[in-house]
Amino acid sequence: SSGINAEYGEGRVRRWGGMISTPDNVLQGHIRRSLQDSGCPQRLLNELMNCAHERKWPDGLNSLEMRQVNRVCYEQYVTRRVPGRQAVVVLYLENQHMDAPFIRNPGMVLIFAHGID
Repeated sequence: SSGINAEYGEGRVRRWGGMISTPDNVLQGHIRRSLQDSGCPQRLLNELMNCAHERKWPDGLNSLEMRQVNRVCYEQYVTRRVPGRQAVVVLYLENQHMDAPFIRNPGMVLIFAHGID
């Protein structure tokens, strides 16, 4: 177990266009704190938060052009909601059905302006 699966409900992204690709340090700090408070293991937390910005995302997400072209593919992600935040965790272990350009090991955090259920 990754230490995150059971604690986090499935996240549903209604608006992939609301993704914040370059979250500032303050926003990343809020997400980090929510993950920490909900029991995310420290090592995993650090690796996930390291991949919360487009410069660390895989090729299928790392530019606006790629996100527009590939948006339909994102519906295939299995996502976990970050408690109390407009953000989801995409874990590698739950997304091995995705092609390589769409996933990182151990996973990544995607933050949104709106649209997370």
